[in-house]
Amino acid sequence: MKLLKKFPGGMIIIPMLAAILINMFIPGILNLGGPTTGLFKAGNQAMMGLFLIVCGSQINFKTVGRPLYKGVVLLALKFIIGAAIGWTVGAIWGAKGVIGLTPLAVMASMLSANSSLYIALCAEYGNSSDSGAITIFCIHDGPFLTMIAMGVSGMANIPWTSIVAMIIPLFVGAIWGNLDADFKSLCQKSQNFVIIWMSFGIGSNSSLGTIVKAGLPGVALGLIAPLVGFIYFFVYNLFLKKKTSLGFALGSVAANSALTPGLVAAADPALKGVAGMAAAQCATASIITMLIIPFLVGGGDKWLKKHYSADRLNEQPAMAAAAAKANAKQVNPSTNQAERGTV
Repeated sequence: MKLLKKFPGGMIIIPMLAAILINMFIPGILNLGGPTTGLFKAGNQAMMGLFLIVCGSQINFKTVGRPLYKGVVLLALKFIIGAAIGWTVGAIWGAKGVIGLTPLAVMASMLSANSSLYIALCAEYGNSSDSGAITIFCIHDGPFLTMIAMGVSGMANIPWTSIVAMIIPLFVGAIWGNLDADFKSLCQKSQNFVIIWMSFGIGSNSSLGTIVKAGLPGVALGLIAPLVGFIYFFVYNLFLKKKTSLGFALGSVAANSALTPGLVAAADPALKGVAGMAAAQCATASIITMLIIPFLVGGGDKWLKKHYSADRLNEQPAMAAAAAKANAKQVNPSTNQAERGTV
């Protein structure tokens, strides 16, 4: 696990590459049948069910107030803007897309966001209401939003039963997680375990040639997503009294978005021909955005502090600490004088 964590997106990229290499040089070992084939090559649907249960378990029905409001706004913006970009690509360039990016790849990436990165950025640039928003915003994890967007737009023939099939595990996880805190904790700890084997399963059905072809378009996707982050940044702040730079975090691409194309293609077999390429492009984009987004959030925070007074800014740990220190000096002037005397 330590080795996987050393690489950006390592939980997905490394198992996927390992499976591709095994499938290339010793493919027979993955086709022995029984548990071996079921786990390493043909078990992605079962793993996706577990993944949706894990995601659902993190939804908190008790979320109220600002966390609920921010979570709903973030989720709505992600869906509306991300789906609009995907629909535009499909409407103008058709199913083949542009610069090697198909509507499936664009949808899968633009409707995802790196939740772990968002939480990490909240620790420095946000507060409890921002981190609490993830209990609603986490609904974007998995292929649910992508399937709805592509189905409604007509870009994919998604049966309503496939969407219901995605909702049921999510719903089961949400109910169980809210009734049992221990189950919620277990699921949170198990998420990476499930992702590793899902990624391996995707890789075992892909080829190295697909990964190579996905290179430049994947890089382009990784650069386009942060640019869209500027839209999220400004639009998100229109809904907030206290401004924050965390809107940029919506410009990230989740590493698990690489799992979405294959699952959407399972619902609409017509997309199987482009699913492998789209998965590789999403994986590439996730690494690039993981490196870019923190700089955009930091730069956005500086811009806000330059253009808005402190009372118009979202509370942050550093700001709260500075305010507490200033209040302490006002309450204890003798201590303040002593500090000046020692200097």
